[in-house]
Amino acid sequence: MSKDQYVDPTKRMAESTMRIKDLYQVERKLVLLIETAGEALAILSDEGTKDENTDKFVREKALAFRDLSSRYFSLVNDIQLALRSHTYYLAKTASFTPSANKTIPFKTSIVGQHKQLEIWTEAIKAIQQRIHEIKQIGQE
Repeated sequence: MSKDQYVDPTKRMAESTMRIKDLYQVERKLVLLIETAGEALAILSDEGTKDENTDKFVREKALAFRDLSSRYFSLVNDIQLALRSHTYYLAKTASFTPSANKTIPFKTSIVGQHKQLEIWTEAIKAIQQRIHEIKQIGQE
């Protein structure tokens, strides 16, 4: 999403109005996402008829499923990108803050930082264990 995406050339719409319109498009994409998932599940549950060529039937269903799954993941990507952009904007403008005196309450997520801490802690433990092993070898 470009930085200038929310610049109205005619200066008639506020940035918030354009962001609301963008979120409306995200909502429409969510509906398409659910419909696409439903169509893909319908393909997987379709047993076909006995008079059809089995190989041809399977090939057609596989191609249709591949197209639907591609569309599904494209929609997921578009939705994630838009929501991340809006969340970043709200955090940048201090609309999302852990402060109790702000109008929009928001609990900051630290899951990523916590997971990274766990990984580094385990790495340090592994290094310490290896150093201990090397010291024991050196003392023998």
